[in-house]
Amino acid sequence: MTAIGGARDTLLQASGERFSTTADGKAILLAGSTPVFRVNSAGAGAPGSIAITAKPVNVVGDIVFSVSAGTQITVNGNVATVNFASMTTDTALVQATIREFGVDYVANYMISKVFDGVAGETGLSGLNTGQAFAYKRADAAPGDSPGDVIFTFATASITTPAGNDLANGWSKNIPAGTAPLYVRVAAASSRNATDSIAANEWAGAVQLAKDGADGLNVAPVRIYQRGATNIAPALPSAACTFTFATGALTGLNNGWSTQVPTAGGAYLFTSGATAASRTATDDIAPGEWAAAARLAADGAAGQRGTVTVTAPGYSTWSDASAVYELGHAGYGAPINRDVVTLYDATHAVTKYFDNGAWLALGTVLNGNLLVDGSVAAKALSVDNLAAINANLGNVTAGDLYGTTLHGGAGYPTKAPGWPATGNFGVGYHLSADGLFIGNPQNGQYFSVGSNGDVYAPGFNVVAGLATFNGTLAAATGTFSLIRSPARAATGTGAGYDITSSGFSFFNSANTLKLKMGDA
Repeated sequence: MTAIGGARDTLLQASGERFSTTADGKAILLAGSTPVFRVNSAGAGAPGSIAITAKPVNVVGDIVFSVSAGTQITVNGNVATVNFASMTTDTALVQATIREFGVDYVANYMISKVFDGVAGETGLSGLNTGQAFAYKRADAAPGDSPGDVIFTFATASITTPAGNDLANGWSKNIPAGTAPLYVRVAAASSRNATDSIAANEWAGAVQLAKDGADGLNVAPVRIYQRGATNIAPALPSAACTFTFATGALTGLNNGWSTQVPTAGGAYLFTSGATAASRTATDDIAPGEWAAAARLAADGAAGQRGTVTVTAPGYSTWSDASAVYELGHAGYGAPINRDVVTLYDATHAVTKYFDNGAWLALGTVLNGNLLVDGSVAAKALSVDNLAAINANLGNVTAGDLYGTTLHGGAGYPTKAPGWPATGNFGVGYHLSADGLFIGNPQNGQYFSVGSNGDVYAPGFNVVAGLATFNGTLAAATGTFSLIRSPARAATGTGAGYDITSSGFSFFNSANTLKLKMGDA
């Protein structure tokens, strides 16, 4: 850099800075709440005022605001406010200036008025529209017209002429009758509440509907009859009449009825037909009935329940008399737990029947009144213990049959077989299906099937033949003689012997050909 040397350099050095740009990092910015006053058709503006804030950037100095002609502003610090009432022009330019070291930094903010358009003229009222209908029954399409009418839009109907009738036999509503039904339609359109429809405005007649053929009445019909044998009875031989409205069937013969009979034999038979007609009834000919089929049969009579019989005139007990009194009362032979009392003025004995014998009847107790642990007896005679659910404690049993015993985590139910896959619990099962102990999934089990087959790890007995397929872990003692079948029969000849001394092989001449000793 050369030294300052001439008069020009001296003047330049002494002068102030004449310009600067925002590239120097210095500026002033203006921001307003909105740049627009909206002016409605009455001349009122919104908002009432606009605040403009000046923000210096790396510049220090006083902010000076100014505004273009026709508008006034109020200033408070770095905020200038333009009121709509003080803005007489359509636009106004607000300017903010800061001078630093003889350089002016300037920012501008333009405010404009936006005016609503002028209200247009009120348009015409809209059109009311609707459709008028007229109906008539005739054998052919009628060419006449329903005539002049007045249609009212509020009710969407023809109001003139009054009533239902229109000209030439046309009507506002669908008329009764069986002839084909025709309809004519006219469009109603007016800015008024009503519209006059001239006779020539109706569209041509169009067939809307006509009566079709009557549909079929269809119903299933079923009949019943009881018989003493399982041979089906003869079907009805006369024509029957079915009434669809009531479901009644008349004219049945040969013992048939429409309801299941309660008497007539143990076997119940049924047959059926289909009634179909366009009229209210249908005649069912004999040939229309399906073949009779057995629907049900009475079951065998069950055993009667136990009864209690009391008979006077007996000074002593007699088994034969008890049996007689049961039969005399209509109950037949005695069954278990029938109760009979024979008595006279000074004597009474009550006994119950149990497995062919009459036993003295003791006190009858209500089980709900018994105290837990208070019952002791030498014998119990019942038909069914299925209702008992108890821990029986120590039991000494006689002959048991049809019994399943099972226990342990692996045998939670009475079903025979090994524990399910994934269940490594153990236990046992004993029933007519066999004995199962342990669990094959653990490799520790033993079973005996109902046919006598035995299964255990490494050892099976199936159909009387034993198979060893395991690993001999240890053995003690000496081997017994093991011979091939040929030598086992005679003790001589071709074959082999295995003893604790070794292995020997003989030919047919009983000559030793090979020997391997224990040494």
